[in-house]
Amino acid sequence: MLSRRVLQAVLRLQGGRFPSGSRVLSTSRILLKNDQEKFDEEMKKISENLSKEFEESLKDGKNESELDKNFMNFRQISDQQAHDRSQIFTWKTVLGTFIVGGSMLLALLYIKKVRMEEAEKQRKMTAGKARIGGDWELQNTDGKMEGSEQLKGNWLLLYFGFTHCPDICPDEIEKMVKVVELLERDKDPAKILPIFISVDPARDTLKRVKEYCAEFSPKLRGYTGTSEQVNKVAKTFRVYHSEGPKTAPDDYIVDHTVIMYLIDPEGNFHDYYGQNRRAEEIAQTIRMKIFKAEMKEKRGNSIF
Repeated sequence: MLSRRVLQAVLRLQGGRFPSGSRVLSTSRILLKNDQEKFDEEMKKISENLSKEFEESLKDGKNESELDKNFMNFRQISDQQAHDRSQIFTWKTVLGTFIVGGSMLLALLYIKKVRMEEAEKQRKMTAGKARIGGDWELQNTDGKMEGSEQLKGNWLLLYFGFTHCPDICPDEIEKMVKVVELLERDKDPAKILPIFISVDPARDTLKRVKEYCAEFSPKLRGYTGTSEQVNKVAKTFRVYHSEGPKTAPDDYIVDHTVIMYLIDPEGNFHDYYGQNRRAEEIAQTIRMKIFKAEMKEKRGNSIF
């Protein structure tokens, strides 16, 4: 079969035309007709294939409008993304934010309350220290004037009572001596002295106070003095004392405050312990007080 290019070459050789009635011309016409029919047949097949694919796409639901829905539709995509971002701030996220924020606020308020309570407690303690304790001086069992100035450098446990006390004073003095003994058993014991101060100067002479203290422990130091001297010291430590009804000149009970006072080596009031506190509990509390005081002193002496 001659191709179109070969026929064109033959035409050029013949001056661009075939002679009328030429066999070559007849042959070329036949060939051209066959090519045209073949071409038409190919186009028909292509058209049929396209129609078939189009019908199948319609069956699958992929029509033109659906195919073009997202194709090159940048504005719609942008709007969809903005909508998706806006869904972040739903009522659930708002509620969650309020819950978290509220919890944080409550925590901050609680911390503030605790700090204010601690500050108030510290303020009251500081005020209490300012009101309790101070310099004092009485006669010791050797008849010498002695007091806070001479006893500096030692931790002191002070108890105010009287030698004729039937039960409370002996119990509290025994407890005080036991506290000192417990602290002395420590590996690095602090120097602490038990002190007994009489609030019954009319009956508690130097000799009686000395004998009374010796009954409990040789470590116990006793002090007394005149009524004016005793009243002054009692006032310094806010100790209440009062003579009860007398059945005889020397037979009466003295009502008084039942408290042990802890004094630091500088002579300042540091803590107090009531009748309901056990010796072991008091000793442990004093250990912590002494430890904190020593740490504070070390930090104060540090150059850093």
